[in-house]
Amino acid sequence: MADVLQQIEDLVSLAIAQRTELKRDLGSRNSLLDKYNEENEKLNRELAEAKEAAGWTLVSHLEHQREWSSKTFGPGPRAEGIVDHITKELAEIQQAPTDLTEWIDVVILALDGSWRSGHSPEEIVSALRAKQLKNESRTWPDWRTEPTDKAICHINPPAQEPKP
Repeated sequence: MADVLQQIEDLVSLAIAQRTELKRDLGSRNSLLDKYNEENEKLNRELAEAKEAAGWTLVSHLEHQREWSSKTFGPGPRAEGIVDHITKELAEIQQAPTDLTEWIDVVILALDGSWRSGHSPEEIVSALRAKQLKNESRTWPDWRTEPTDKAICHINPPAQEPKP
């Protein structure tokens, strides 16, 4: 009888050990499955972002921003409020000059003010391109000779004397 009890005890111990091993294996599999699911979700997000980026243009962004901003902040120029907000964002940039989100806040506010002042997304993009070209055509001082804490302004061409 003692032999039978010992065999039962051994079988129970073996069953417990096997159950523990199965739980450990199942835990490892669940962990792998969780990692797989996380990676899959990440890839799906990246794919969605890539699809969105493929169709993204500044004009489409401005159309979206105009719709969202009108619903969120109301219609109208709101120039004084936007300038006030830009001023606050500029102070935040002075506190954290490498924080990209603070710089982007100013860009978003400037674009918001642009369409609110009556310009279409296409006009804003055209003006942005034109202003960049104009700046590139100007004469600028050597940046190495300019103080880093002051604006670098273009050099105005000498005034032409009026013709007699």
